Amino acid sequence: MNITARPEEQGIVVENLTKRFGDLVVLDCINFTVRPGELLSIVGPTGCGKTTFMNTLAKLTPATGGSIRIRNQEADPRKHNIAYVFQEPTSLPWRTVRDNIALGMELKKVPRHELESRLTLMLDLIGLADCADLYPNQISASMEQRLSVARAFATQPDLLLMDEPYGQLDVKLRYYLEDELVRIWEKFKNTVIFVTHNIEEAVYLADRILILSNKPTSIKGEIEVNLPRPRDYLDPEFMAIRKTVTDMIRWW
Repeated sequence: MNITARPEEQGIVVENLTKRFGDLVVLDCINFTVRPGELLSIVGPTGCGKTTFMNTLAKLTPATGGSIRIRNQEADPRKHNIAYVFQEPTSLPWRTVRDNIALGMELKKVPRHELESRLTLMLDLIGLADCADLYPNQISASMEQRLSVARAFATQPDLLLMDEPYGQLDVKLRYYLEDELVRIWEKFKNTVIFVTHNIEEAVYLADRILILSNKPTSIKGEIEVNLPRPRDYLDPEFMAIRKTVTDMIRWW
């Protein structure tokens, strides 16, 4: 399936993305686009290769074939700002909350005055200003994951990849962090690809959802989520979209 947007809307363009490990085809000629500032969710069955898909998009794993373009240039971490929030917290234990959030900006050589300005803003946005001088072992798991999200947004990425970042947290915390993510994204309007196995989470967060097939993985379908925010899990339209996505994943 070839999922396209109008040329002026093509912030990220993925064409014929293929990944093989020996004779095993994991990603099979995947084509899609992501509009600038869009929050796109990716869902699919367990074991379909979602993490391989994200690692390939991030250029952590070389693709076997195809291309990934950002604003009509081949994606290159040396010139494009690609940020990644992993399933597990990735803070450095010897750096404080403040210094962990600053890390990405330091690596990108953001000028010090700009770094401090962004850092102050992010600490306030995610509610960690009072914990700024604590170390990762002194804060909760949810706070540490918020730190990871703040570090990623602080770099003002061309593309932000999020691989099931809230999957290890309980339901109440996940709801809170989903709202926080939407609030930060609405402020900065970065282009975000958010992978999740939780269909409710995908419908709650996304402008659009892509549904992956089983391996060899391709795009089985696309669902636009034209619901106002904040979204209501009990809204009949919300439940109808959730059922549609569930049925597309369930029946192969």
